[in-house]
Amino acid sequence: MFDVVVLAGGGKREPLTEQEKVSNKAFILIEDQPLLYLVLKALQEASSIQKVIVVGPAQDLLGLRKNEDDFTIVPEQESMLDNVAAGLEKVDKNRLCLVVTGDIPLVNAAVIEEFLNLCEPYTYDLYYPILSKDSCERQFPETKRTYVRLKEGYLTGGNLGLINPHWFLNNKTRLELFISYRKKPVKLLRILPLRLILKYPFGMLSVHDLELFISKLFNLHAKAIPCNRVEIGMDVDKTSDLAAVKKYLQVRE
Repeated sequence: MFDVVVLAGGGKREPLTEQEKVSNKAFILIEDQPLLYLVLKALQEASSIQKVIVVGPAQDLLGLRKNEDDFTIVPEQESMLDNVAAGLEKVDKNRLCLVVTGDIPLVNAAVIEEFLNLCEPYTYDLYYPILSKDSCERQFPETKRTYVRLKEGYLTGGNLGLINPHWFLNNKTRLELFISYRKKPVKLLRILPLRLILKYPFGMLSVHDLELFISKLFNLHAKAIPCNRVEIGMDVDKTSDLAAVKKYLQVRE
């Protein structure tokens, strides 16, 4: 069983929130329900999930809670990493914890369980899903994602991960710079050692190379998990993303 931290903070003004007349994209309505509600529903239906902690605007989150034990509310902090840390302070730190962004409304219990099963036997400190460009564009050809060309092909990341709470809380400061580059592949590559940088132009830089580098850089054991359940990569950042999600849900019905 795993605890889960859901990140629903960050009520900044952007074209998407202005269009939908909300202060936080987690509360955009999809099928008459807040986007975040769909994520929480998936987690509550997943048999491997135990305790759910949601980090976000406390007053708004109260409106999503039917019972006090549905999920624990933690007020949002200054930054994304601060939100993660605040959430992880509320979980069992002796077990891996699932961290999920609150803007992936297509996720469901089966997708969550599949990712968790792929992470067995849970001996690493960090598990992060990677998705192929082919699988993403096959299901959502109209959306734009950031991809990195590696030996295995063009890849992008998902919007959840399995994390060792002790490791994260002890290394949060070191993670700040790395996270700031998460959507800037060129800047990420610049922090690589020269031997890895030289591999990149020739398409020889591999997932395993990056696993070893990240593990050494942050003093942990990291594992990338190929998982082409693209629902975990379909976050709603732009108006085009929202349109794609609504279209997908109409077809699925």
